[in-house]
Amino acid sequence: MFDVMSFIAELEKECSDFKRNLSQLEAEEQMEIIKLACSHVYPEESIVERLPQAKQNKKPLTVKFGIDPMKTNVMMDRMPPIVLLSKLQRMGYKVVFLIGDFTALIGDPSDITINQKKLNRKKIEANVKTLKKDLSQFIELGKTDTIFNSAWLNELKLPDLVEIAKEIDIAHTLNREDFKNKLDKKESISYAELMYPLIMGIDSLQMGPDMELGREDQLDNLYMCRRMMEAKGMESEAFMTTYALPKGDIFSISQDPLIIYEKIAKLEEQHVLMWYKLLTEITPSTASTLEKGIKDGLVNIQTAKEVLAKIIVSKLHGKEKSELAYIEYIKNFVKTAPTKEIRMISGSIMSIGEFIAASTEFTLTEAESIIMSGGARALSCDGGCLTYILDSNADISTIYFDKFYIIMGDKLVLRIKK
Repeated sequence: MFDVMSFIAELEKECSDFKRNLSQLEAEEQMEIIKLACSHVYPEESIVERLPQAKQNKKPLTVKFGIDPMKTNVMMDRMPPIVLLSKLQRMGYKVVFLIGDFTALIGDPSDITINQKKLNRKKIEANVKTLKKDLSQFIELGKTDTIFNSAWLNELKLPDLVEIAKEIDIAHTLNREDFKNKLDKKESISYAELMYPLIMGIDSLQMGPDMELGREDQLDNLYMCRRMMEAKGMESEAFMTTYALPKGDIFSISQDPLIIYEKIAKLEEQHVLMWYKLLTEITPSTASTLEKGIKDGLVNIQTAKEVLAKIIVSKLHGKEKSELAYIEYIKNFVKTAPTKEIRMISGSIMSIGEFIAASTEFTLTEAESIIMSGGARALSCDGGCLTYILDSNADISTIYFDKFYIIMGDKLVLRIKK
């Protein structure tokens, strides 16, 4: 029989282990973890083949990750690559941050969220400092290298640039979806924007990375890096792109913990598993169990959301603040949810499931299903104690509060007075 509360406890423990050592896993096992978060891994066989050799030679594979320091307010949709970088680092890869101080003057045309504007050197340095502070919550910066692409791009001679450009067909660039959309709408495209993928490729020529990690919307840029390395006779980099978080579910990583709980509680059901895969330490086997549990009604979706929020808030703000914010979130939910007042008759004998069915429009089967899937909780009216209701067959009197709420998933609250 599926023990939902044991599973929930293990789920939270596993997904919160952001320091787990992944270096001892076989290459195929590491790849399965990587693929949880990635829409593209290309060429996959190249990575699997090179990793054991790198371990044997004690020369870790290098991962290039580019950052354009346009702004410092890190939003959650920017975090999937960072979370994956942390895993790659713990797998034994060497992470190299490429700070696009030169390309910050252009802006990535694939990134529609960036307001194109020029940055001076002082502002770039300040942005980099802030970004590193935020990223240090996830990445061991002491084990990373940081490179600025102005180091070679400021020295690039026009003849050298023309020589490189002659080897690249522009047709592929013009057929990119972002550029095609601009052309269809008769919007202007600057030569600087056309050059951005080329400059990313020049970065790869200079760095010679084994792999590059980016977001899904950077796929065309990463193909360009491979083509340019191939054109120069180099061993071309493999690349990975992480899935994108659904629009509308985004907030800043510095957001107030209570607001994070409220936003995650409102995630659409079909997005919850993706958040676990992109932003937590969930393993492939646990992800499969969670997916099946939600689909079969064995794991209450609202409980899965709340556990997800606990994991994320604890990582961003610490466990103590997360626990306080969770209680506040539940108390606020109780204030706004439909509530029914019930007075228990002294000495009455009735199971919790029967009591809920008799007091609401839930059938006994529905009430038992919510309880068995971990979706029912009891909150003392003073807000000081919150506990899951684990056994629908237990007598209602076993809930020891004199005045308490019973919360049924995200649908109904009962206010009980003995």
